[in-house]
Amino acid sequence: MSQKSSYNEYQLLQGLTSGETLHYSYIFKEYYNALCHYAETIIGEPGYAEDIVQDVFEKLWQKRYAFEDLRHLKDFLYKSTRNATLNFLKGAQHSKERQAKFLHEQEEATGEDLDIIRMEVFRGIYREINNLPEQCGKIVRMSYIEGLKNEQIAQILSISLQTVKNQKTRGMKLLRMRMLPLLFVLFRLFYHHS
Repeated sequence: MSQKSSYNEYQLLQGLTSGETLHYSYIFKEYYNALCHYAETIIGEPGYAEDIVQDVFEKLWQKRYAFEDLRHLKDFLYKSTRNATLNFLKGAQHSKERQAKFLHEQEEATGEDLDIIRMEVFRGIYREINNLPEQCGKIVRMSYIEGLKNEQIAQILSISLQTVKNQKTRGMKLLRMRMLPLLFVLFRLFYHHS
């Protein structure tokens, strides 16, 4: 995140337009996880979201769009991800009902701003988890994001069950201290895993 302090919004967007890999890399790291999560909520099954979001970023890189501000960029990323995901669903035979359900829910929601807010919440959560000490962050991610049980995490990482429990407790304490109170509450609501 130290890259952010080295240039302002205008420089970031200009660098993105002119093909600066550092600026592009920063945008990718900032939004990739949140967009994957968003795409996955539309599809309803893991596995395809990452490919879809990578295609969105490839389009961003190849087209060299000029954005007025960061909000314009976020709108582009969100809409591109949503459109690419819906196109994917159209091609999948068994997902017509899921697509209709999603579109119906979207009509009932307060509009696209709600989805952008959700994306920003997830982006903030992922950023804070990524800033945890390495093993601690990995265990929190495996437990709360991936939904693995303590025993599974211990086995995968070849560590004791007690270490997993200790690192989860440590991670949650650090997140509570670092996150805005509302963000921490939303994290607990979205990922209420024991």
